[in-house]
Amino acid sequence: MNMDLNYDLIGKRIRQYRELKGLSQEELGAIISISNRHLSKVETGIKNPSLTLIIDIANALDVTANDLLVDYLTNSTPSQKEEIVTFLNGCTPTEKAILMDMLKHMKKLLSEYGI
Repeated sequence: MNMDLNYDLIGKRIRQYRELKGLSQEELGAIISISNRHLSKVETGIKNPSLTLIIDIANALDVTANDLLVDYLTNSTPSQKEEIVTFLNGCTPTEKAILMDMLKHMKKLLSEYGI
């Protein structure tokens, strides 16, 4: 099966995970040693990322390459990370902040109860 990759979609996933991690283009670019201009072109699909760059980005964002390429994998199901990203992308910045605060408090409570 031959398929063309939609680099716009890959770029959107990169941007989603970067924003979820709270990084600017400049910050992620510094981590992976590319300019924010280059990263911007990757995120908008203007520049096609190499496999090495995809791996560097995935490592910097604490995601897998599968998370970035999930739309092209025939034997993959959406991960919990993908569900969370999709959910949070539908939220306003205020809603995101409130939900993140609630999750942090819930995580602390779970730890306190040994769960």
